[in-house]
Amino acid sequence: MSYWLVPFTQAGLFALLLLLGVQMFRVSREGFLVEGAGDELTGSPANNAPGAAKASNSRYHTELFTQLHILAALQERECRKKGLNGPEMAAIVGSCATAWLYGAGCALCSQSDRHSGTLAGLVAHIINRKIGISRADALSVIEELTASGIYLACFRGGLEGARHWREHNYVPNQSGLCELVAGHTFI
Repeated sequence: MSYWLVPFTQAGLFALLLLLGVQMFRVSREGFLVEGAGDELTGSPANNAPGAAKASNSRYHTELFTQLHILAALQERECRKKGLNGPEMAAIVGSCATAWLYGAGCALCSQSDRHSGTLAGLVAHIINRKIGISRADALSVIEELTASGIYLACFRGGLEGARHWREHNYVPNQSGLCELVAGHTFI
């Protein structure tokens, strides 16, 4: 009886090792599909797997969130250096920053995500955390974007600034939030 125990145990361990190898290959193959998909998920059956689309979408939103957070921090620092961070300026700078960051988000995201509720929510979240404006106020600025010339100018500045930042790693002064606030509001 004990003579058969060792070969059965070895066969079981070999089967488990083989199963582990198959699972590792499957997981690495799925990881390759997610990394290779990028922003353009095609209609092929391999990319229609819910896990692959969800992981790619999550990574895409994380990258967009990170880029918007960096741009918001850069613009906040510039406003602080130029003295636009006082309590009397908080409402004006906050609403202009919302429009600017929404424009930057439209420049950085894919065309299908522009002017979406997801992007607006992401911008409202960042503005709430960085500047302290409530999410409802930030979302109302985004909804009333075309009704105000100041907000529209800030939106366009955010578009141009983010496009330039993506290629050259800095936002030019004429597209920066401080210049737009100073040029379009009565300070």
